[in-house]
Amino acid sequence: MCAQARTVSRIRAASRPPWFGNARGYSPRSPQPGVDLFLDANEGRPFESALERMASMDGTSLARYPSFVELEASIARFWKVDAGRVVCTAGGDEAIARVCATRLAPGAKALVFEPAFAMFGAYARGRGAEVVALPWFDSDNFPLAEALETVRGCPSLGLVCLANPSNPTGAALGRTEAMSLARACEEAGVAFLFDAAYAEFADDDPTGVVSTVESAYVVRTFSKAYGLAGLRVGYVLAPTCCEADKLRAAGSPYPSSPLAAELASTSLEDRDGLAGSVQRVLTERADLFDVLTASGARAVPSQANFVFARVADAPGLVRALAERGIAIRGFEESPGLADAVRITCPGDERDYARLRDALQAVRRFL
Repeated sequence: MCAQARTVSRIRAASRPPWFGNARGYSPRSPQPGVDLFLDANEGRPFESALERMASMDGTSLARYPSFVELEASIARFWKVDAGRVVCTAGGDEAIARVCATRLAPGAKALVFEPAFAMFGAYARGRGAEVVALPWFDSDNFPLAEALETVRGCPSLGLVCLANPSNPTGAALGRTEAMSLARACEEAGVAFLFDAAYAEFADDDPTGVVSTVESAYVVRTFSKAYGLAGLRVGYVLAPTCCEADKLRAAGSPYPSSPLAAELASTSLEDRDGLAGSVQRVLTERADLFDVLTASGARAVPSQANFVFARVADAPGLVRALAERGIAIRGFEESPGLADAVRITCPGDERDYARLRDALQAVRRFL
């Protein structure tokens, strides 16, 4: 290595934060030859209204930087909040990253509920924070007492991250428990990140009440129920306009595209499209739970658009379905979850029938 290259290498090493090596990223989907039904990432299906709007658009907007002002105003009206509190982001993931960037610093702690969405820990560690965890596997056993004790008794706690419904299990808690945790965070001066990516599929959505708490950042997305994962549109309901301004400063001024802003607006206004899409998923979810349990799998009652289950041979099931062109999520590298799978409900009658038939054909792995 030449002297100049050694100098550059030393500069880069010296400029990297000492905690950066502890940050673990998310592993995106890898190409799978022969797979054409993707039930591994909890994606939804776009509404007909969005497809029709896309077909009617010309290429003018592609040459311009996007504005999310109108979409943020529509979201504000939807949730009855000040438009200054709404910050659009590149999916819910980037919303989480911005909250971590503004609320965590080296030496702080972030509380998560395991098994948790991987990006909570990745973004928190990327800010130099320590991640502490409490176990939470099903809706009936949320560790509320332990969580409240941690919030009230840990002076270095900077952020509590809760996905409700949870990913990857689909467990959910009601608004009474959610508000108890949110209020405790408010009293302790701890930020509360409430990730409601799957809330449209839940029996109860506490977003409206949680968003009234001054410690709470509510994160939502157009990737799941609205079926726009490829456009990368999410948003945060920040606790105040001042906190929203900090979130804006923590990320790109143009988080996505004009196409994304337009189709998200169209989808947000399509209440019938949302209701029909959600109802289809709920029907599939109930049947999928029954199919899995009848075959011997230990499925967890879900309030999301997927079913999580422990099976006899998880890697074998993932491979067997892939051979039939269907991708599902396995957790071979996740501690304590090597025997688990997560299967997205496709939201389509024909695709669900294909999944159901495939599961019957490979039931020896269940």
